[in-house]
Amino acid sequence: MTDEEIAAIEKNFRRCGDETIQAIVRFRRDNDISAVPVIVRGIIRRYLPAHQVEAFANATEETPLGDLQIESLTMLEIMLDVQDALNITIEDAEMREFKTLGDVQQFLQKKVATPAQ
Repeated sequence: MTDEEIAAIEKNFRRCGDETIQAIVRFRRDNDISAVPVIVRGIIRRYLPAHQVEAFANATEETPLGDLQIESLTMLEIMLDVQDALNITIEDAEMREFKTLGDVQQFLQKKVATPAQ
């Protein structure tokens, strides 16, 4: 990755925190699929109101997305950021299948591990 690409990631994801930025760089540079959960959680955390951040820190893969109290428009914004971070496209029909935080993470790990057709 070039310094310019890293600078663009730092600018675009600055509100997600350093850990998320480092995970995006690691994913793009090394194709490190293990970075996906860190990226997803960091992007979601960015959109949560302050009073929900602590509860989100305790969320597990089994946590229903509904428990996170994320409105559908906010979920769309989250998915747009995830697509940008991972350089992928997520179809609306695929998003409708997400029921838990783990569903999202597992889907994305499979999606990035499968070469584009």
